[in-house]
Amino acid sequence: IDVIQPESEISVALMALGYIYAGKKAAVGTSGGGFCLMTESLSMAGMAELPIVIILGQRPGPSTGLPTYSAQTELHFALHAGQGEFHRFVVAPGDAEEALFWSAICMNISWKYQIPGIILSDKNMGESVFNFDMKILENLPENMSFSSWTGESTYKRYLFTETGISPLIFPPVKNETVKINSYEHDENGVTTEDPNQTTQMQDKRLRKNQFLLQELENMNTVNTYQAQDDESTALLCWGSNKGVCVEIGKKLGIGVIQPVVLNPFPVKQFQQAVSKVKKLISVENNATGQLADLVKNNGFNVYKKVLKYDGRAFSLEELEEKIKGAIS
Repeated sequence: IDVIQPESEISVALMALGYIYAGKKAAVGTSGGGFCLMTESLSMAGMAELPIVIILGQRPGPSTGLPTYSAQTELHFALHAGQGEFHRFVVAPGDAEEALFWSAICMNISWKYQIPGIILSDKNMGESVFNFDMKILENLPENMSFSSWTGESTYKRYLFTETGISPLIFPPVKNETVKINSYEHDENGVTTEDPNQTTQMQDKRLRKNQFLLQELENMNTVNTYQAQDDESTALLCWGSNKGVCVEIGKKLGIGVIQPVVLNPFPVKQFQQAVSKVKKLISVENNATGQLADLVKNNGFNVYKKVLKYDGRAFSLEELEEKIKGAIS
């Protein structure tokens, strides 16, 4: 593994795109301020269909905020960063075991569908110590194959296909041009402003999402921890709040629902998880309830929000008191 630390996050993201164009898998790590500087490259990856993976370690903002503390404030930012409309895969593991597993999934999905992938973490999880069984390595999925070029015809980097996924090869290839473009382009990667070609190419890029959703149905994208006493009440959490929420759920006899994949949102699996829940209480380290908003946008009701945004993690005693107050 090559590890490179350029002079800025702008350089980091652009260098990663260069690696990817050459056929090398690349992931970059940053926090909120650095991710701001990467958004133009993220949008370029969306247009050029380059599978960059970004690990985003969240901390309190706005701006510099509390640079040595933790938060869950970049969910909306990760979902919508970059100009224009393009799909991205967003996953938020809740502990080291999930981080190992879903980082591999994110890299594979990003390369298979030629879309950006974002792994949402935070400072609490990034600097914590975990123990888990390394046998999970035996269950990691094999690298997902991406569309290959047969060589029977002239290579087109952005060839129209049923799935929207074009054949992917890397230079140098004898007698072939592998052209990527941040401008709108035709199948060959040549710049165009033609209205029909513009519409067709945008439809091609967006078409991938329906096939990605189908593939995700075969994975466990929403973790559920069953209620022991009260099936009508459940905690909703994401990321590093998993541990404390699961412990509180066991103590109070209520369920816990933890969506790991946040985009595309796993509506079917989430529907199954909340089928018996009447009081869904969102537990988040931000001031507005960003996961609660995402859940509502997908047609689900959140009963109450329990929010903490001082840069510190929930303690067990603190959260227990707040959850009891929310239930009563």
